[in-house]
Amino acid sequence: MKKILKYLLFVLTFCVVFFISFKINIHRLEFAPMKLMETEWDDSVGTVYVDLDYENENGNTYNLYVPANLDKEKEQYLILYIHGGSFNSGAKGDGDIWCRYYASKGYLTASVDYTLQNQGKEASLFLMNEEIENAVKAIKKETEELGYRVTGMAASGVSAGGTLAMNLAYGGNSAIPVRFVFELAAPTYFVAEDWGSLMKSDNLGSEEEFYRMMTGKELSAQEYRQEIKKISPTCLVGEDSVPTLIGYGLKDHCVPADQKEYLIDALEKNGVSYDYVEFPHSNHLLYGDLDKMQTFMDLSLEYCKKYFQ
Repeated sequence: MKKILKYLLFVLTFCVVFFISFKINIHRLEFAPMKLMETEWDDSVGTVYVDLDYENENGNTYNLYVPANLDKEKEQYLILYIHGGSFNSGAKGDGDIWCRYYASKGYLTASVDYTLQNQGKEASLFLMNEEIENAVKAIKKETEELGYRVTGMAASGVSAGGTLAMNLAYGGNSAIPVRFVFELAAPTYFVAEDWGSLMKSDNLGSEEEFYRMMTGKELSAQEYRQEIKKISPTCLVGEDSVPTLIGYGLKDHCVPADQKEYLIDALEKNGVSYDYVEFPHSNHLLYGDLDKMQTFMDLSLEYCKKYFQ
């Protein structure tokens, strides 16, 4: 009996240790890509202005990161980070490490909150796009009051944030001209049959509910197919669209693989300059290919040097 108890105790201890180690390892891997962007930050690097207001009805704000010793006599450029989270989670704080990294390279940066679909309010992509546009207007005004002349910007984001970044970049309604866009693992086209996983995670019982969630409108299937052209990056790409840097994981089970194909096809058909970084061993979190993440970051800085002038 004692031997059996000892054996069971050993098995239990092993399982507990294994589970804890597994969770720690997964947590480490999830944040490994962000470690590539870790930046030592103090007043000598820059200043962060937090919870700045912009026009919206739901109390959303943005954070602004200003590099130290930025020359007010020269044109300056902004990188806007838009957080992801399936349009129902996440916060502007998710972009803190991104913003500090690019601010340390000499660029004004900002991270913005927008109305989410889990806040008990109507939160269509139309509303989110409008809020992001209003945030850019506020950032333009704020930077002018601080004495900076911002003549161009880049829109960036991860997952859902990448979608909103592309909508801003391709939509042509930015108060600060968008020079390029860079995104990771973003949805690009919201045809309902591709988004069963999103419908399931949001507890939607029908495609009609999905139509309403995405557009804020009661639509038929035919009407919806026309309406999503206004909120899907793939459909907004045109001959004058800005250069684009994208990255996708080949093992992504959240964003269907054809999403990147839709976008690449649209970029190529319209002759838009783009770079695609493939993450062959990564899922939606993109932690399986740190070398590819480094490549993506390096390319983003090359885009800054090329298009911020």
